[in-house]
Amino acid sequence: MKRIVQICVMGLLLFWPLSGNLSAADIGSVVRDGLKDLDVKKGQTELCVVTDATYVRVEGRTSEPLVDLIREETGCTIGKGNLLFFHRPTDYPLKIAIFRKDTEECAVVSYDGKLIEKKKYDLGRETVAKSSFYVEENPPLSPDTFTIVSLAKAWAAGAPHDLLKCAEFHNHFCPAIVSGYMIVQYISEKYPLKDGDAYTWIACPPWCKDDAVQVLLDLTPGKKCFYATGLTKPHKEELVFENPAGILIIWNEPANKGKSIVFSFDWNKVGRKDKLQMIFDLLPYTKRPEKLVSVVKECEVSHEIIERLKNADTNPYSWLGLTK
Repeated sequence: MKRIVQICVMGLLLFWPLSGNLSAADIGSVVRDGLKDLDVKKGQTELCVVTDATYVRVEGRTSEPLVDLIREETGCTIGKGNLLFFHRPTDYPLKIAIFRKDTEECAVVSYDGKLIEKKKYDLGRETVAKSSFYVEENPPLSPDTFTIVSLAKAWAAGAPHDLLKCAEFHNHFCPAIVSGYMIVQYISEKYPLKDGDAYTWIACPPWCKDDAVQVLLDLTPGKKCFYATGLTKPHKEELVFENPAGILIIWNEPANKGKSIVFSFDWNKVGRKDKLQMIFDLLPYTKRPEKLVSVVKECEVSHEIIERLKNADTNPYSWLGLTK
């Protein structure tokens, strides 16, 4: 029965048109060639696929059928955790990157609606450490070089799957997305929601971390539980603490009361290095977020203060007594 279903799926894909004479079958053939380039077989545990399929449209069509094609050709699946997606606008070219972690080689397939390309790359440590590797004149990997390299290598390093989901939404894996993951880990452990509670997050200042907050805590601007405000240089200088990372509000509607928690993230303990090395240095801290995440202040807040924090036209930390 399983075999019959697979045949039916592939049969449908064969006739899924992309353009004049190009079909999903053509992309499937190029993906198979990519496996040959890597000297690897379908289903091997060393394999990972990174793609923007499902986000992009191909010849005006949504690209979710290609997920089945990728699964059938490579054996990589969402359930196995080795089929990863990265966010791109709908009119962006299709990219399918097949990564073999034991050799650190990667075959990249790209289709922009006119031309289908495939090329093999070395993603070894020495290669990706060179700034010249990230030049725009390196298609089809570019301009997604850092996106594909960072996601593939983070997967190979054993990054938690929910952290990879944050990076998928953010469209690349970086030290700052890890910092957001750690802040959420800290919140989940120290400030779990109780009956009647709801979170609101004030990103101040906003950086990549806040995409992790959105994904893991389901807080979004559209649902009016996520707000972002910048800090000017004068605002930063008037703070009485270092490394501001944001403000969590926990409001209990039945009790009509709430509290705010101000967070700090200590980058100084990590040090400034190249992005990939910082990622690997940060990963061990994901199980010990308290080493880098700290609470600056916790206090009760009223509806009035919360509204001022949400709509602050001045430094929001001033309403919490954290400025000179």
